Amino acid sequence: MQLARTSAFAALGALVMLSACGGGATHLQANGVSVVLESSAPFAYAPDFDERLRSTIDVALQYWGGSWDEMNGRTLTLVDDSFVACHGTEALGCFDGNIRFTTRDPSLGTFPCVEATVLVHEIGHAVLGDPNHTDPRWMEMDAVAAELAGRTGYTDSGTTACTTYVSVWRHPLGSP
Repeated sequence: MQLARTSAFAALGALVMLSACGGGATHLQANGVSVVLESSAPFAYAPDFDERLRSTIDVALQYWGGSWDEMNGRTLTLVDDSFVACHGTEALGCFDGNIRFTTRDPSLGTFPCVEATVLVHEIGHAVLGDPNHTDPRWMEMDAVAAELAGRTGYTDSGTTACTTYVSVWRHPLGSP
């Protein structure tokens, strides 16, 4: 199963690289997950994007007690907008059966890596549901940050550190 997943994500990486110059949305399929790139974030077109996306999802699934079965048939959409529409409001990410998230911090600009986005948080919703954030794990994500630490980030001018902040993933308990 690991080999099949790795092969599928290798194919995803090749498709990302082939379509990076096309502008507009890029639609990819791998391991039962559709990936839509509506983003110009440099990390989304880096040669290691497929592996980084896979490993970030793996870490998140392990943390939330989920499996790739919870991701099968879902679509992940990465967008350049500072916010995404979510249940009548705006947020950095949204799970509504599929996952949409921004590649831009509204204050700081483009995230340097997929690990720094709210993907880990939205995987939590895909696994748990829990729209009111009642599970205590919403506030205990230091182990996830440690596991994703030390990776390379990307900017328009080259590489940089990929720093993850658990504050991006955490959510006050008992609130939507």
